[in-house]
Amino acid sequence: MEMHAYSFDYLESAQKNLGDMLDFAVNTCRLDLESFYQMFLSSCVAGQFGKGNPRYVAGMTGAELAWEVLESANYPHPDQEAVFYLDKSPEYWCGWSLTYYQWVTGKSFQRIERFIPVEEVLCMYPTHHEADVERFRETMDGLFHKRHTESYLKWRREQIGLSVEELSEESGIDAKRIRAMENDFSKINIAASEDVRRLAVVLKCSMEDLLEF
Repeated sequence: MEMHAYSFDYLESAQKNLGDMLDFAVNTCRLDLESFYQMFLSSCVAGQFGKGNPRYVAGMTGAELAWEVLESANYPHPDQEAVFYLDKSPEYWCGWSLTYYQWVTGKSFQRIERFIPVEEVLCMYPTHHEADVERFRETMDGLFHKRHTESYLKWRREQIGLSVEELSEESGIDAKRIRAMENDFSKINIAASEDVRRLAVVLKCSMEDLLEF
């Protein structure tokens, strides 16, 4: 049984709002998609949206989401009015589709971006925008599994510059167990929650950031 990021009741609204957010930012405010999306990922909006916070997925318009993202990045508030069009842009489809993929998999927007950048998603528009969204999901899953060649634990450890031995010393977890969790992706998911918590504290991330799903 799949565990979705939040209730299906919010999905349609969430897809529309994130699609409108990207469309407004790029086509109305003339912002670069990649630059704006990185601001989105760095803001609280991505996390709250990914968790299905009703205020974000249903209580705000796409323009309001964009304004909050820009405000969090100390970017000047655009003067453009919040105008949306019946003809949906490739950027709208990009946000609409990414929202579905994030919802159906439970992966964070940050985790998705790490393996499949937003510009690459946009390039799928010509071949996927008229197809069922499940085809997009299948394409994304294929790319994700092909590129996910090392555990999140190892990636995070190397990202902050710790050796296995250093992580072992700081977390109090045996180095052999850490190597086992890095080499066998499934082991982190069945490890004791206290062990995962201790690793997350040392690696300065959430426990969810280390789990494999």
